[in-house]
Amino acid sequence: MDDYIYPNQKILIPKSGYSFYITKDGDTLEMVSQKFKRNLKDLLELNNTIYLLPGQLMINKTN
Repeated sequence: MDDYIYPNQKILIPKSGYSFYITKDGDTLEMVSQKFKRNLKDLLELNNTIYLLPGQLMINKTN
């Protein structure tokens, strides 16, 4: 499975039940977990490949 999103590639995100965040320079995993109001362990389970580079898409299941 390809873990990268390329320019002009379309991604599908469900309208409900999920939220997302695109990382910025200087973000930490703790900062992202606070944005999602989720503990770090759960965030890592939902995003099992995290490089935490600027522009990375992070997914959060809300229900």
